[in-house]
Amino acid sequence: MQSYRILIVDDDERYLASLRRVTHGYFDVVTTKDPVQALKIIENQGPFAVVIADYRMPVMTGIDLFSRIIAIDRNIQRILLTGYADLHMTIDAINRGKITAFLTKPVPAVSLRSVVLEAIMGYRQNQTGTFLEKILTTEFAAKLYAPLSVKEREVLHLLAKGFSNAEISKELTISVGTVKTHLNNLYCKLNVNSRAKAVAKGIEFGLIKTEEK
Repeated sequence: MQSYRILIVDDDERYLASLRRVTHGYFDVVTTKDPVQALKIIENQGPFAVVIADYRMPVMTGIDLFSRIIAIDRNIQRILLTGYADLHMTIDAINRGKITAFLTKPVPAVSLRSVVLEAIMGYRQNQTGTFLEKILTTEFAAKLYAPLSVKEREVLHLLAKGFSNAEISKELTISVGTVKTHLNNLYCKLNVNSRAKAVAKGIEFGLIKTEEK
C-alpha cells in the first residue's frame, strides 16, 4: 500500500505529543510546533496528503497556514483543530482555508483517525481524478479502529446475523445488560451510532466475512 504522509501543526507541545501518539503506527506522521516551519517542511519534505493544524498559533492562524498551503499544493487536504468555534471563524475557514474537516478539541482518537483516513481518500481521488478504489488492506483498516475484544467480535458477528439483544444474550450466555455494554463499546470503537452501521463497517473492513451477514 502506498504511504501517505500527514503533517500535524500545533504550538501546544503537550497536545501535539498526544496527537502524535494516537496517529503513530497508523499513518506516516511529521509534526511541528511552528506554522512557518510547516510551510518549509511541505516544500522540502513533501508531498503530504493531509495537514492538521490548530487554529490559534503564533505568527499565523491555522486558516492563514491553510491559505498558504493552497498556493503550494491545492490537493493537500486540510483539517482544522480548535478549542472553540464561532460563526465568523467557521466561514473564514471555509472561504479562505477551504478546509476539508473541522474538529473541536478534544478529539477522540478513533474520530481523528477516521477523519484523517477520509481526507487521505479525498487526496487520492484528487490525485487520480477517478473514483477512489479502497486504499486500505483489510489488515490495515482493521487496526485503524480500536481493537475489539473477543466478546465484542462475537457480538458483532451475531449482529450481522440479525440477532436481537435477547438472542445475543442467550447465545453468548451473558445478560442483556452486558450485551448493551458490548454494543456501546462497539459503537465507540467503530465510530458509528447504529447496529446497521456497525455491521456495515465490520463487513467493509473485514471484521465480518460477507457470508456471515
